[in-house]
Amino acid sequence: MKDGYYLSAYLHIDPLDHLLASVSRHDQNAALFRKSGRRLELVRYWELERFTGIKQHAVSFLSAEHARNALNSLLDPLQLTLDDMEEIWGTPLLETADDYHAMDDYPKLATHSIAHLFSALLTDSSKFYNETIIGLAVDGAPDAVLDKHARSKSYFSGCVSRKGLLEIFPVTSPGLLWHWATHTYRRQPGTLMALATASTSEAYLDPGPVLSIYSDSYDRNTDLFFEKLGEIDRYTEADAGVKFNGFDPRFSPEENKVSMAMKQVQRMSMRMMEGELEKIVSWFGLDREKTYLAMAGGYVLNCPTNSYLMRKFNFAGFLAPPCVNDSGMSLGIGLYGFYRKMSPEPLAFKLEHAYYGSPDEGDVRNILEQDRYRPFVKKVGAYSARQAVRDLEQEPVVWFQGRAEMGPRALGHRSLLGDPRSEASKNALNRIKRREWWRPVAPIVLEEHLHDWFEDAYPSPFMLHAFPVRPEKRDRIPAVAHLDGTARVQTVSKEDTSPIADLLRQFYKETGIPIVCNTSLNDKGEPIVNSLEEAVIFALRRGIRVGYFNGIRVEFANHFEFPEQGPAARPLSMDVLSAEEREQVMRELNPHGIPEEILHHYKFVTERNPDHLYDLTDESDARMLIKDVRLFRRLYKHRPLDITPHGL
Repeated sequence: MKDGYYLSAYLHIDPLDHLLASVSRHDQNAALFRKSGRRLELVRYWELERFTGIKQHAVSFLSAEHARNALNSLLDPLQLTLDDMEEIWGTPLLETADDYHAMDDYPKLATHSIAHLFSALLTDSSKFYNETIIGLAVDGAPDAVLDKHARSKSYFSGCVSRKGLLEIFPVTSPGLLWHWATHTYRRQPGTLMALATASTSEAYLDPGPVLSIYSDSYDRNTDLFFEKLGEIDRYTEADAGVKFNGFDPRFSPEENKVSMAMKQVQRMSMRMMEGELEKIVSWFGLDREKTYLAMAGGYVLNCPTNSYLMRKFNFAGFLAPPCVNDSGMSLGIGLYGFYRKMSPEPLAFKLEHAYYGSPDEGDVRNILEQDRYRPFVKKVGAYSARQAVRDLEQEPVVWFQGRAEMGPRALGHRSLLGDPRSEASKNALNRIKRREWWRPVAPIVLEEHLHDWFEDAYPSPFMLHAFPVRPEKRDRIPAVAHLDGTARVQTVSKEDTSPIADLLRQFYKETGIPIVCNTSLNDKGEPIVNSLEEAVIFALRRGIRVGYFNGIRVEFANHFEFPEQGPAARPLSMDVLSAEEREQVMRELNPHGIPEEILHHYKFVTERNPDHLYDLTDESDARMLIKDVRLFRRLYKHRPLDITPHGL
């Protein structure tokens, strides 16, 4: 392979999907790599939602030109264009090579899953080539954009790697259980996970045997499990003490029922993961304490499962990127591409940290001097750790620093911070973000003090693990303890010299507590803030008095007079057509007037029958499509397949 720049892009280009806003790939993203001999560097990582403002960005591009323009706008600050790339991978109509993917190597496994697998396996190539690793790629379902036959393959992949010698095989995943729950309860997985542990209500039901889910072809046990969960929705007060232990009065009846169902989903998920690892350890005769666990896929955002597996099996360590869900697909596509094309020569790569997103290291004072912001600025000064502690003790603060984090969780560069010693601090953070009162906020903790505050804990730099708060310490940090006594932890190492580490050390010096509250810097339904100006607007809109912006302290005033009510506009627009142009393009694509609800289900039919394509401009094909979609709906009436079909 030539040295130089390589781009992997997990995007989708389709004019019909663009017009319908239907989903083929969500959490779209792109990764820029630079190869120099064996050495591989991740230069920049872009998650489209940060630039479009469309949370979990799933909007397809209208055309290749539309996508190229967007990518060139992202590359422009680096003084690069797509023409400077040695190769482009991952997105049909953009890619310049066809020898980077896994379809020929693993024809019975979804390529989507192999990319997830390698995003974890190769986060540290020295471990990959020198240690024993179990890898698991566990999410909801694969996309079928690149791998047209993905829906007829095993959805999820696992592996054992001994010093880089790989054996890859299908595995089961709990992801579709959570997809079912998302569809049924119309809540996001993170909310459902929190609600599961929030209430004391408990259903008295036998969940049945451990499920084996390798695709969306459910067996009878899975259907029975869903049927049992469905019964919970019919519980009433009269069933208390018979079918369940009673409603928790802090929650509505609906929340109690969802909580009871999600407790069952969580337990079944953990049983599935535990059983899969038991089989792998036994089959390969592995020494658990000398084996690393590498995981990726949307389900890996389930921190309690990750921690349970690490405690249960006592693995040597945990490998995963911060972008474990589909936001990490470009990372996995790229790493697999280099692994495949450079073999047998080993590549040298390490994901050193989470901060590969776009930088905004400007001076916030240049923004505040604008007429639109000047009336709302009370005071501007330099960062002082002691002053920052004083501010945190009073109320939550905006914390913005340099390059953005990869993945769906703020890790100290685009954060709202608070004092962990007060329940009022958690309530204030949830009020600012317009979340339910029971939603937890995460602690950032100095790693050298981790064991003093949390049980069975180990380093967790990307907030992918949950640990019990030590009972004697729970009263001291009530803002970060979930209602079940655990916390989703991010650790900061002793060697870390970043501003957030400096703040933690000062907070510990003054309070004796090496922890601050952390939640992502975004409003309800909004992606994490990306730029300095977006962060300023957020602070003014949500009534936050103090913000720290690249080492500058800003005290705001007159918030209620700030005229802008909605989130800041993001720089990348997906609206490239006027209303008239949209109508014209739709007439060209759909001349026979197929109803939009049929077109929305079109991809489900074609994903399962990729060799049976329809010509929408042909009248007989249009009629056949309508017939096939209606048949498909009857077959999948009770399956959670009428919303986003992949990832979590």
